[in-house]
Amino acid sequence: MRQIQDYPPGKIILIAGIASIIFFVIWVGLITLGFLIFGFANFQSNFWAALEGLSSAATLATVLGGGFVVLAQLVESIDSRKTQIAAHNLEAYNSIFDKMMTDQNIAARRWIYINLPPDPQLGLESLGDEGRRHVKLVLNSFDQLGFLLQQDLISSDAIIEWVSPFVVKVWARLGPYVDYEAERRNEPDYYEAARFLADRCIEQRQSEGYATTITEVDHAL
Repeated sequence: MRQIQDYPPGKIILIAGIASIIFFVIWVGLITLGFLIFGFANFQSNFWAALEGLSSAATLATVLGGGFVVLAQLVESIDSRKTQIAAHNLEAYNSIFDKMMTDQNIAARRWIYINLPPDPQLGLESLGDEGRRHVKLVLNSFDQLGFLLQQDLISSDAIIEWVSPFVVKVWARLGPYVDYEAERRNEPDYYEAARFLADRCIEQRQSEGYATTITEVDHAL
């Protein structure tokens, strides 16, 4: 079937027609053989029954041939859909990679790892313009990716597996700030998609038995 689906439509229809004719000929041959075996004595009385059988055979052969064409088209449609989804996901992955792995985004995440105080209330009071730019850049990029995943606009498993190491790491610092701001502003949906992304990444890391906290090391890359 995989080979047949690559044929042009005209060739598939031709194959279906030939298959229908072969089936019809075999069926007629079986009926004729029956008459030869059992004799022609009852031919006149059984003529209309035989004619009805031939008509049924022709109908069945046509249905089988048409079903063959439909099946080939269905397989082709499914494969085409899979190819479109794979191409869409690849395009989405490339776009996300380009956004998440810019020097600016990497520097912003590093700044958060190193400089953001654990206490959000004290941290916000001392957060300067540079720090706010880093925090908003990372939050906005997480929020965008989280929204795409929430709406099932991209396949989630592969993306979560890829981004979860650095999302979980930065969220250990940034998560308390988002929760604090949501409560302070009385906005439960404050960066909701970013929190969705973080939750999914934490679940993935825990399911694999990995740590979900930051490990401080000297002279890190």
